[in-house]
Amino acid sequence: MSLSGNVTLQPGVYVVQGGMKVNANAVVAGSGVTIFMAGSNTVSMNGNAKVTLSAPTSGTYSGVLFYGDRTGTTAQSTFNGTAASLLTGAIYFPRQQVNYLGNFSGNGGCTQVVADTIQWSGSTTIKQDCTSLGMKNIPATQSVQLVE
Repeated sequence: MSLSGNVTLQPGVYVVQGGMKVNANAVVAGSGVTIFMAGSNTVSMNGNAKVTLSAPTSGTYSGVLFYGDRTGTTAQSTFNGTAASLLTGAIYFPRQQVNYLGNFSGNGGCTQVVADTIQWSGSTTIKQDCTSLGMKNIPATQSVQLVE
């Protein structure tokens, strides 16, 4: 799945059987969207793209924006956004490293990241408690841990 230009995703579950790439200068929007990445497939968002996506607030996939296959092998997905980009929902990749880069504002939204490992870079703001948006809370202690 390669997204260019102006793309609007309708509410629903999208099953991606290959990589998902959001190209430079793309404008991607969608509300009530869950994207399931089958196998070890990855997400790659270009830093010059404006991406505004939100997860459903009810139903089976309430609060889940990206769901990485639990049976996949080790891989890396990269979310690189501009200050105008906004991801609202959980990014769940239990078998992958998530690189959350760029200048995601998070203003008015909420992003929860669950991954094997996470790399943060840029001036990203993350809000963990998303219950006000109709999403379930992911109970977690707020801590940072360095491991060698």
